[in-house]
Amino acid sequence: MNTTPHLNKQKVKKTILAYAAQARAQKFTRVGTSFLERIEARVRKAIIDEVEAHPSKGKTLL
Repeated sequence: MNTTPHLNKQKVKKTILAYAAQARAQKFTRVGTSFLERIEARVRKAIIDEVEAHPSKGKTLL
């Protein structure tokens, strides 16, 4: 599987910071590269797991 980014980093950062502002007392203002890389790796793993768990019939991944 290629390593092309699967996420829109700006939208992911906004989502992370919005959630952090609501859920955490500390006011985070930045998202580090390593944090985004971990999220990207989890998304890539979820894609692989879902495709591998899908039956090999039909043409549509459901």
